[in-house]
Amino acid sequence: MTKRTIALVVLAALAAGGVFAQTSAGAVNGMTLNGSTGLIVVPDARVGWERAKFGLDLGYGMVWNGGDEMDHLPRFALSLFQKAEVYGAMQFDGNDVANIVMGGKFQMFKDGAAAVALGGDFEILSEDYGGDDNDSAKFYLAATYGGEFFNMPAVTTATIGWQMLEGTGEISSQFVYGMGFSMSLFPSVFKNYVFWVTDFANFSYVVFPSRVNSGDRGAFNTGVRIHPIKDRKFNLVIDVIGTDLLDDGGRGLAASVSGGMAF
Repeated sequence: MTKRTIALVVLAALAAGGVFAQTSAGAVNGMTLNGSTGLIVVPDARVGWERAKFGLDLGYGMVWNGGDEMDHLPRFALSLFQKAEVYGAMQFDGNDVANIVMGGKFQMFKDGAAAVALGGDFEILSEDYGGDDNDSAKFYLAATYGGEFFNMPAVTTATIGWQMLEGTGEISSQFVYGMGFSMSLFPSVFKNYVFWVTDFANFSYVVFPSRVNSGDRGAFNTGVRIHPIKDRKFNLVIDVIGTDLLDDGGRGLAASVSGGMAF
């Protein structure tokens, strides 16, 4: 199955989700691999804590795609006034710091599971990997809405934006897009504790070096998100994800845990 086919499947899921009554049962506010609230690499229009003035989440993720080394990704997200989020991550390539990512988003609209947000992030590459010659910035618009898919609650997201890259003293740019969904799996059995999370994007959690090699072709990621603690004050989310599953040479595994509390 080609990446174009997968993109059409995900788009169909997005379209199917939109024709049903809006619901938030398919939503779980988990972290992307670079710290923003969202799916796997695609940020959504939610913020981590939407019922508290302040909330702080800390997380750790790892990405492995063969070999002896893997990316380690400590992350954080700070929710502010139910509308804004500041997030960040450090990428350790083995034992070396490869990248520092800092970003934020502002939720312009929210009604139930539907939301729209503007966001952006900046990536500062370590000198060992090119330093100032390979920094990047990304700005995006995210739309999230709820519905049902296969009679199970789902929340779908589409994100578009623009990414600027600095390399060898020159600045280039490209259009970026991502789409995906979070669906509560068999809620009558798992009681909204287990979710199927999927996204497809032409960008990754960092530009370089990334073990999810989206490049110009995009990467398809999917897996399970478990939400064992869901409370107005505390939160815990566990992800087990297959990354870039349609690339014979790039398939990998990501696992992460994040948790936090509201203030």
